[in-house]
Amino acid sequence: MIRKSHVALPLGSTLTKILGATLASAVLAAPAQAGVIGFETGYGMAFGSGETYSEAGFNLLFEAYDFEAVGSAVGSIIDGADPFACVDMACPVGNDSYYYGAFNDSIIYVTSQTAGQRFNVNSFDASFIGANASLGGYPVVSGLLFIQGLLADGTSTSVRYNLLGPTANGFTFNSYVTPSAFSSLDFVQIAIYGMACDAAGSCSAFNTNQGQFGIDNLELTAVPEPASALIFGLGLAGLVAGARRRKA
Repeated sequence: MIRKSHVALPLGSTLTKILGATLASAVLAAPAQAGVIGFETGYGMAFGSGETYSEAGFNLLFEAYDFEAVGSAVGSIIDGADPFACVDMACPVGNDSYYYGAFNDSIIYVTSQTAGQRFNVNSFDASFIGANASLGGYPVVSGLLFIQGLLADGTSTSVRYNLLGPTANGFTFNSYVTPSAFSSLDFVQIAIYGMACDAAGSCSAFNTNQGQFGIDNLELTAVPEPASALIFGLGLAGLVAGARRRKA
């Protein structure tokens, strides 16, 4: 009777199978690097068109809709717990942390701090910002928020979200999750911008200076590069080759 421990296994082919399985799992299970942009380190910062802010491994470029308006005021990081943070505007309630207020139809461009790094867009908090302190006259859907993602091949796609009008207490932050068809895409850049809507349901951008919004807790996930898994696989391939030489 032959004991199983004495059975000679085909070492090369076994390790090759293990290598293939490990490579597949390494590519699929490579750890994703998530980051949340919460603006907690930038309180009081005001931005002109063309200025940037960095957090959680990402760069945010703030631009006026008129690209020639370099230096014009486009936004600031606001303390949501300060009831006097906004003057002559209806800033949102329901968020006691810091957030970014985008004013005057401005745009936020987001890229990774690692050149060429692709990333997914998962979720965020947002609210419309009224153009004046009065809460009267705003429709149920006061604005729209667009996120437009640019893919590595130069194509783009976008998603749209309704920003609700004020309650008795004011405009309120709400949480939004991107649909799976959008969150599964690997972007090299996203643009975030708003539209203002009137009582007739007509919404427009870049011509009213009222496409204003607050945004916070923007969750992005860096897409793992397969190269790291391949390097690991090459190491296993070396083990296979060494085992075969020893077997010979």
